[in-house]
Amino acid sequence: TPLLFSAAVLAADGPPAAEVRLLSPEVSAGVGVLGTGYSQGAVRLGDAHLAPVVTGRVLFGGFTVEAGALVAAPLSSGTTATSVTGSLGLGWTGRRWNLLLGGALQWTADAKPALQFLPQLRASYDFGRVGATLGVFDQLGLVPAHLSGFMKLGPTKVSLGYVAPLGVLAGVDVPLTRGFGLRVTGFLFKFFQSEYAMLTLAATF
Repeated sequence: TPLLFSAAVLAADGPPAAEVRLLSPEVSAGVGVLGTGYSQGAVRLGDAHLAPVVTGRVLFGGFTVEAGALVAAPLSSGTTATSVTGSLGLGWTGRRWNLLLGGALQWTADAKPALQFLPQLRASYDFGRVGATLGVFDQLGLVPAHLSGFMKLGPTKVSLGYVAPLGVLAGVDVPLTRGFGLRVTGFLFKFFQSEYAMLTLAATF
């Protein structure tokens, strides 16, 4: 009868597929080189830092939680101090859009005050093969504000954007196997007399 027939069809098809969303659960771990510079007239100072970084994302239906941590350790002694940054964002992810609100907390040795808090916002919308992302103090608080576009080239995702007031941000995600890939991200911008640049290579799971 109809009830038994329906049960047999459902058993043959298996459980319903999970709803496809713009973002998926992910863990990434990598290392970057962060360069900072300061110029005042003819005087220009700069430092380089080794910057290991770990991020993670989980989804409970559409409810989304993102967290990350970054350590910036100077490559030479007697320059800038080591800093540690942690971030947490909460939001919602739909099939074509995502919105996250949160904050980043940075501790810097010898700084006054030693702790600094930055609010964070990131919103994305997918139009199909291309999309756009708006971020404020994104990338663990390192990027003050950016507007980026992204494009899907098969399984690979490429992004390029403008960093305010003067700079650029770019990235590429390359899946290598099911559940594993490589991510390369970088930015370069000038903020008043300060300059910042970073290049990161990470594995994604």
